[in-house]
Amino acid sequence: MKPLFKGILAIALLAIAAATPALAYDHIQYDDSYWPRSYYVNAAFGTFFTWGDVNERPITVTDSIDEKHKIYTPDMFFFPSPEITLGVNIRSFSLDVNFQYWKTSQDLVDIDASEDVTIWRVGFEFTYNLFWPEDFQVGVGLGYSYTSLTTEKAAFIGEKVQDSHLMGSGIALVTNVHYYLTDNFAIVPAVKLYENWFKFVNSKATGTCDLEPFLWQTYVFASVGVQYQF
Repeated sequence: MKPLFKGILAIALLAIAAATPALAYDHIQYDDSYWPRSYYVNAAFGTFFTWGDVNERPITVTDSIDEKHKIYTPDMFFFPSPEITLGVNIRSFSLDVNFQYWKTSQDLVDIDASEDVTIWRVGFEFTYNLFWPEDFQVGVGLGYSYTSLTTEKAAFIGEKVQDSHLMGSGIALVTNVHYYLTDNFAIVPAVKLYENWFKFVNSKATGTCDLEPFLWQTYVFASVGVQYQF
């Protein structure tokens, strides 16, 4: 298991421990039968910083007839991305689903070429909001996501050059701040730390191949969003 993966788990446990007094205070201040619910939409824009196995080396895969092919991965360090989030607040807890999509041009590892790369991610997050229901709240939580990374003309299959698709999952440590300007609108800066493992790679010629070992990649996403709550 990656050391950073262990670190995320350790930080998550510390965050839970830190939130325990606030949870106790929350239950003292408000009747347990009082569970208000609201819904929200958040539109954010930020920047990803990333490093790991994807940046370090191309992939060699073996197809169904035992032929080896090389797939070059994008040498990415940072890229911008929007994020759309739909969620529900239940008392001091938030549950949401978020989606990210962006297309960028990146250099490829170990080859003198630059190609278009499409990144999309869908994720689920659970956060606890400290200081609820004040206008200033600090959220801490965990997330799980699925990520697809498509690189054009990166799979070299004999004399053919095809697009490649990396697919994998990840867990996240989520932190954010909500500053409510009104009852309905809030400014939400956030930082999310993803530890992602890519388990599969796909091209038209090879189909979907398992990656052994997985490609581990760390993503840090810093963003600022505008949230509408109703």
